[in-house]
Amino acid sequence: MPHFNIEHHLNELTLRNPFTIARGTKETVGNVVVRLTGNGITGFGEAGPNRRYNEDAETVISFIDGLEEDFFDELDRPDAVAQKLANVHSPVYSALAALEMAWLDWWGKSKNQPLWKLWDAPSNRTPTTSFTIGLDSIEVMQQKVRDAEEYPILKVKLGTDRDRDIIRAIREVTDKPIRVDANEGWTSINEAKEQIMFLADQNIELVEQPMPSALFDEMAELKQWSPLPLMADESFKGNENLEQVSQAFHGINIKLMKIGSLVKARNVIAQAQKHDLSVMVGCMIESSLAISAGALIGTWADYVDLDGFLLIKDDPFEGISLSDRKEVILSNNPGLGLSKI
Repeated sequence: MPHFNIEHHLNELTLRNPFTIARGTKETVGNVVVRLTGNGITGFGEAGPNRRYNEDAETVISFIDGLEEDFFDELDRPDAVAQKLANVHSPVYSALAALEMAWLDWWGKSKNQPLWKLWDAPSNRTPTTSFTIGLDSIEVMQQKVRDAEEYPILKVKLGTDRDRDIIRAIREVTDKPIRVDANEGWTSINEAKEQIMFLADQNIELVEQPMPSALFDEMAELKQWSPLPLMADESFKGNENLEQVSQAFHGINIKLMKIGSLVKARNVIAQAQKHDLSVMVGCMIESSLAISAGALIGTWADYVDLDGFLLIKDDPFEGISLSDRKEVILSNNPGLGLSKI
């Protein structure tokens, strides 16, 4: 195997519109692009850190700078790369995801094959992705829904004191299926039950993370009662016991920036199915680079929420596309199939 040169740079992504969830508002995000070069071939990876998990661009860069220069030398299999990354001390998971992503992109390019073919993915396209409607004034949220007319499934951020008003207003302008994401915004089981009871008659497909992740017992009680499927997001980062998770949720949302590994994500999907957990593959605010990696994992998923690249102004990469049904389609080019613009 060659000696690899690891480089990185900060990639400031500007959002088309300010993006608000229950925890705050973003207008830009600082992601980190990794370049891994060996034998004249360069693989790319992207870290989309999130402060909810105590990560930002600075922690990502510091972690990468702390790796040995020969970290990837002598590694020739995806499982070996994933294992070595999994054994590092004080991991920064979005950095791990970016590094493994870059190696896998390099590996596919070195074999002149798209990664989805090397991994025998069930398809080169995902299920239909949802499109996120961030929190805003009622009128602005209604306009965002109108602007998203081409997307057949919406994801609506809730977790406020005006959640019912938001849903009623959206139902004035569309009858499309909606996935609700409360982002831990309902802080008691009574509040969660009241909100879900209201949502049950509103053509809601599922509810993501209705309550704070610390309230496991309350979530377990809520699951037994809920007429809608409940998906774990903040309650599932990647190392949790899936049998225990299944006591409180009907499914899990896998995000590469939380779990830190495409290889691990594939394995977790297989394990989740054994526990009758449905699987969603989601994302942070990411360019097409990280979305392509998420889409690869998403080919094995029941649901995908991979709209991060649709929410930014100037995507620095290209190579993935959307079908008429808004399935994410992976490129036939080698590796992850992306090229820089």
